[in-house]
Amino acid sequence: MKIKTFNVNLLYTYKFLSQCLPIYAFYTLLFIERGLSVNAVAVLIALWSVFAIVFEVPSGILADRWNRRNMLVISAVLQGLCFIVWFFSHTLLMFAVGFVFWGVSGAFVSGTEEGLIYDNLKSDGREGDFVKVYGKARFFSNAGILAGIASAGILASFVSIGAITLISAAICLVNAVLASLLREKNYYSGRLDKESGGFFETLKEAVLLFKGNRAILISVLFLVFFASLGGYFDEFDALIIGDFGLGNIWVSVILTVRFVFAALGNLIAPKIGSKVSSVNRVFLINGLACVLLVLFSIIWNRHAIPILGLSCMFMAITEVLLVNTMQKEINEEGRATVMSFYSVGQNIAMICFSLIYALLAGIFTLQQTYIIISVYGLIGVLCFCVSYILLKI
Repeated sequence: MKIKTFNVNLLYTYKFLSQCLPIYAFYTLLFIERGLSVNAVAVLIALWSVFAIVFEVPSGILADRWNRRNMLVISAVLQGLCFIVWFFSHTLLMFAVGFVFWGVSGAFVSGTEEGLIYDNLKSDGREGDFVKVYGKARFFSNAGILAGIASAGILASFVSIGAITLISAAICLVNAVLASLLREKNYYSGRLDKESGGFFETLKEAVLLFKGNRAILISVLFLVFFASLGGYFDEFDALIIGDFGLGNIWVSVILTVRFVFAALGNLIAPKIGSKVSSVNRVFLINGLACVLLVLFSIIWNRHAIPILGLSCMFMAITEVLLVNTMQKEINEEGRATVMSFYSVGQNIAMICFSLIYALLAGIFTLQQTYIIISVYGLIGVLCFCVSYILLKI
């Protein structure tokens, strides 16, 4: 009996629906509408990050040792439960319970998807296509975000935010069905079936991989501190339009520009990757993103918003190419566990950078803050390029 090849179109549909959730545009307003203060909302968002960090590595190990497809199904169901809980919530505690579900859901996905994609392609003898498939999957994820934001505005004209919460929950449950149809392939789990190895053995292998493989370690560090820089501050876009003297509609404009260019970056990353022969050159792509961010910060008006989008595009390209580098370097170790360490780093960095942003914005003008952030990115690129050469990776 011929084994069916990995259905990438099903994967793309799953990725689109996973982010096509109209509640994304309104959940903050839902909290306020239900009587929470702005400070309480900030606490909830911080708790969300904490929950994601706590469950990240254990869920990565579970994904390597168990069934990745089932992990994605459970993740979609948990996210749907979050929105169902929110529909009935009127207190901080109940909204926090919803965020527990969402935090665990996010932890179940990160690393799991990358591992499932790579091992399925490897099973078909197509692991060289990982950067193409992964980049396109991220493209459909961004397309889903845009569709969710657009549909939210239309839905809000006809139904309440509470109803939008239930619609989002229904989408999650439909996506759980799609996830269950993905083909399961897990080489690490298959190896464990033939060997004895405990839960902590998987963790140990991942740690030793970071210790013994400089290419992976330097890729993760760069991803956490520099390639993800643009995404850490997208929640502060509203402050930009205030500085430009623009109306609230421009928040949607900036978000749309960000996600469109990021989606384009994910789509063209394979073509760029075919012309980039070393990790050092990938760092330089991110350097170009930081140069564009400097240019946006100097011009500092609405006409420069496309330049901000281009910066996001090159950061997206950097992320796809570095994740591809990491996947190619992982052999016997658990892929999901390794990627979980990267996700933990991102979550911690996002919290830290948000605090740093708030500190800088309290001392400098918003324009000066963006200049400082972009210069930080340029210095980071220079340091990593020099380190890459000196370490002879």
